[in-house]
Amino acid sequence: MRFTPLAALVSVLAVATCTPVERGAVAPPSGPAFAHVQDLDGTPDMIVDAKTLATSWVVYDQELKESFCSIEEANLAPGKYRLLRFTVVTPNIGDADIYIGDPNRHWDPNGDGDGSDSDGLFENNACHRHYHFRNYALYQLIDSTGKITKARKNGFCMIDVKPYNEDAPPKSWVYRACGRPARPELGLPEVPGNQGISVGYADEYYKWLGGQYFVLNDPNAPLIPPGQYTLRIWVNPPFTAKKNEPCPAVDPQGFCHMFKESNYDNNIGEAVINIPDHPGKKGYGPGGGTDPVDEIVDDEDRPDK
Repeated sequence: MRFTPLAALVSVLAVATCTPVERGAVAPPSGPAFAHVQDLDGTPDMIVDAKTLATSWVVYDQELKESFCSIEEANLAPGKYRLLRFTVVTPNIGDADIYIGDPNRHWDPNGDGDGSDSDGLFENNACHRHYHFRNYALYQLIDSTGKITKARKNGFCMIDVKPYNEDAPPKSWVYRACGRPARPELGLPEVPGNQGISVGYADEYYKWLGGQYFVLNDPNAPLIPPGQYTLRIWVNPPFTAKKNEPCPAVDPQGFCHMFKESNYDNNIGEAVINIPDHPGKKGYGPGGGTDPVDEIVDDEDRPDK
């Protein structure tokens, strides 16, 4: 069995363990499965489901509450903001799983509670109290002149949310546990995780997740005026590693990626959108029609519709 370079970063662990929205959701199993043998013979290939992106985006005027972690992360004061929300689906169409395993062992390999020996693949999100995979996706908003007006890197819990190809469904639902660090102050132990994306499955980041948006009237940044834009999502984007930053995989152009793929040229999904003068109460865009809801956390219990 041949392992990918990312899998090679992971020692053998005791806890080894897209469909567009309109195709229907799959109910997750009742608990994590750690006994499955991963399919690592080959190489993953990630894409972005552009159809879901094009049919899910919506502009809302939404109240961001003090309790929302995205307020803290974006350095915003609580209040009402104009948001562009959208759903991102990232299927694995390759011939091997993306295998990450337990983020606790990436963050704290020797289990002493100190992340100073982290391998750099995960960040410990202090507000959400869980881990985020670094450099998983790049979100960009591009104006009609080609200028990138908004950009942010996003890290997530990577799990199997739904099968991408229902005509040839994968054999089993494998990766479905985000994992959490211990919280000694509350007497809570760490929760083992099992992250990855199986061949034929897709992870999905629904538009109501915390931080799954651009703030169009951010007081700390230039105002985004009404008009036509391109929303671009880049999964496993290229980057130049800084000092002490991991570079698990290198593409033919010499850029780093967080995991190896058989094809780095199909990692972008785009949708043309229109930002209105007034989005209305129910929002403007194909993903509108309902009142905004409170944010949800990007863990294994997140909804997919």
